[in-house]
Amino acid sequence: MNRFQNISTLIFFRSKMGKSTDSYKVRPFRIFFSILLFTSSFGKVDSREFVYAFREPGKSEKEKMILVGETVLYDKVKPIEEEGKNKYLDIGVDTRADLVTIKINFDPGLRVGQTLYLIEKDFDHKNYKNGNIVAQIEIKSIFQTSFIGKRARGIGNLGLVKDKNLMVAAPLVSEKIEPAIVERKKGDYHFSRNEIAESIRAYKHTISLDPSSPMGHFRLGLLYKKTGEAYISAGSEFSMAWKNRKRFENPQEELEFYTEYIDYLNHKYETEGFKNQSILSKSMEVIQEAFKRTGSDPELLIHSALTYYYLYKEKSKSDKTPTRASTNRKRSDAYFEISEKLVQDANKLNPSDYRTYLLACKLYLDKIGELTSETGQSGLGESEEVGILKNKFADSLEKYKTFKPASIPGDPYILKSIN
Repeated sequence: MNRFQNISTLIFFRSKMGKSTDSYKVRPFRIFFSILLFTSSFGKVDSREFVYAFREPGKSEKEKMILVGETVLYDKVKPIEEEGKNKYLDIGVDTRADLVTIKINFDPGLRVGQTLYLIEKDFDHKNYKNGNIVAQIEIKSIFQTSFIGKRARGIGNLGLVKDKNLMVAAPLVSEKIEPAIVERKKGDYHFSRNEIAESIRAYKHTISLDPSSPMGHFRLGLLYKKTGEAYISAGSEFSMAWKNRKRFENPQEELEFYTEYIDYLNHKYETEGFKNQSILSKSMEVIQEAFKRTGSDPELLIHSALTYYYLYKEKSKSDKTPTRASTNRKRSDAYFEISEKLVQDANKLNPSDYRTYLLACKLYLDKIGELTSETGQSGLGESEEVGILKNKFADSLEKYKTFKPASIPGDPYILKSIN
């Protein structure tokens, strides 16, 4: 009996151990399977896939891009978001832009204002790498959701493709945007400490990482401009920043660039002996773009006023052809009025800036000289207009003397007229 009980006990323990052993075999498998599911679900978000995008079907030119996600929802932009465009046009067609929501599977450093491309391609990325670009959108917002992950919304004119499930891709340079911003901030830091060599290296590295970013070119051009080194190179960098101006993200930085570029062009016009009028045309183009952003920045106003002063001087020159002389006279009068108005607006914003009074003095002196010359309107005597201009000149001269810092020498042009 005892022997039987011992055998039964032995069998019992063996069966328990067998079950325990089996459970230990099963448990690691379950843990491994859970980890596999966990990592695979997040691998879709973090993995990077490339696509070779064709802008025009049938042509061999293609661009390597990063797949960032796919379209999940389409809608029309609300009228209030249209900024006054196509308001209630009764043409039987909805002309509003399309609003698309994107599921972001991989974020290479996306930002608001960036252009993304909608690509029609096979969803089997492993075997099919090519696709056709069928539309593009501009990112308007990026947001994180609690349950369905990261999303973005963009605006574009999608036409017939808006009901399709499309892949969304970004240019390959997007991966380097964040490192480029870090390098640019390093350059700003070194520049603030007057460490010129280090800041040049940082800005050039910024450009190498993200060549189409306007900020790298602008900062390097500004450094060249302010230090007086490689002044010609400053123009080249400003030109590249202007070319890529649509990528400015910060409105204040964009305005700063326009202001500095106008100032650079004015100095270039002065140093080239007033021979290159195309410089003034470019300056006018920059001014028009800047005034789309604001018309109440004192630095922008004073630099713009100087450009129109130079335009006034160019058009006020005598011309042998009567017809052209009449046309130039009208233009010079218009440029004079614009320059004077800009000076007055700058004075309202910063009444103690001596530069505005200096420019006003030059404006009135030149206009008086024009009107009292042999070819002027009042060659035989002073007109009422000349008297008004003289009073304006005297008032501007007094304020110029009042606000001009003692460390800055008097302007030779003004001193000559006084003497």
